[in-house]
Amino acid sequence: MAGVGSHAYWTARFERTFTGPASAVRARIWRQVYGPEYPSWADPFSYLSLTELRRFARELGVGTGQTLVDAGCGRGGPGLWVAAVTGAQMVGIDVDAAALVAARQRAGQVGMANRATFHHASFENTGLPSNYAHAVMSIDALLFAPSKRAATAEIARILIPGGRLVATSWDYHTQPPGRPAQVADHRPLLDQAGFDVTGYEETDAWRSRQEQTGQALLDAASELATETGERPAERRARIAEMNAALACVTRRVFMTAKRRPQSGSAREHSHLPQKRA
Repeated sequence: MAGVGSHAYWTARFERTFTGPASAVRARIWRQVYGPEYPSWADPFSYLSLTELRRFARELGVGTGQTLVDAGCGRGGPGLWVAAVTGAQMVGIDVDAAALVAARQRAGQVGMANRATFHHASFENTGLPSNYAHAVMSIDALLFAPSKRAATAEIARILIPGGRLVATSWDYHTQPPGRPAQVADHRPLLDQAGFDVTGYEETDAWRSRQEQTGQALLDAASELATETGERPAERRARIAEMNAALACVTRRVFMTAKRRPQSGSAREHSHLPQKRA
């Protein structure tokens, strides 16, 4: 059995999460907590607010015909929203095959099938060519990368010089149990990967929103278990584990960075893209 912090463990957990239809109970909880700040069209599986989603579209700086990669895209909603409003071509990557099936279906439903493709890949090995993307976005997903150093280096490699990374994630003061290795601050890793960090801000009301959603999920554990066919005790334990990890967090951050011209050069000559299904 894979260890709780391993890539295989989290891939299996995501598979259970994303197999089947989106959770109506979870969507109800997020609408209650976020109110008008809930980006319902995008149906995010994250703590994304509408204000943040709009900021992603502005900060990424992409336009018609340019390539946007959504790393850890899940069911694809936020990336499709950004691509729709900016005119960019979207490439979504995720470790979970079930999420990608849902993302492709959603792209077809919203008329984006000709402007969005989805690939089974990871942060550390995207399978994409060097200097491929004009921008990379990632929403509340980087924490699941086993190596943040490898993930940021790979993002730099696939970006064109001057290309932008916009992401939300968490800084931790203590390593949370059952999670991949976390970092106290992403800025040194971004600098080492070849980025100039242009923004690094704590997001609005993040802790209160997570506390409220966490308690509401715990209260609705039996309903959530019914949706997925799990035992209520099992679902309740997973929610409690997620809520406990919040105590290890210093802040949730909105980060923006630009790839320096020289970044990624060593890996560009040594990395051969791998074809993905």
